[in-house]
Amino acid sequence: MSPDSFASSIESESLSWLLYLYLWPFWMFKDVNQGNLLEQAAAYRYNRERRVYLPGYILKWSLIFSLLLGVVFGIEALGSAGVMLPFASSLLAGATGVCASGAFVVTVQITVVYFFLCRWRY
Repeated sequence: MSPDSFASSIESESLSWLLYLYLWPFWMFKDVNQGNLLEQAAAYRYNRERRVYLPGYILKWSLIFSLLLGVVFGIEALGSAGVMLPFASSLLAGATGVCASGAFVVTVQITVVYFFLCRWRY
C-alpha cells in the first residue's frame, strides 16, 4: 500500500468510525458460535491471538471512568459551593454519573473477556 492510498483511506474514514475503532475492542474478534466445530475452534484461536490488545482498551476505559468520576465530584463541589444552581448541578452530575457507570461496565466486560481468553483453552 502506497503512502498516498493509505492517507486517502484514513481521510475517507469518518471521525465517529475511527472513534469507534479506538474505543470498542470487540470489532476485531470473530464469533465462535458460527460454523462447525473446526471453524469454532479456529475462531477461538484467532480471538486468543487478539487478546493482547485488550489491556490497552482496559486502560482507555479505566481512564474514561476516572475522568467522568472526577467530573461528577467537581460538579458536586461547584453545586455545593453555590457556583452553580443546585438543580442544574444535580442533573448534570447525575447524567455524568450514568455515563461513568456505563464506562465502568464496559471496563469490567473487557476485563472478563481478557481473563476468559487467557485462561480457557479450546
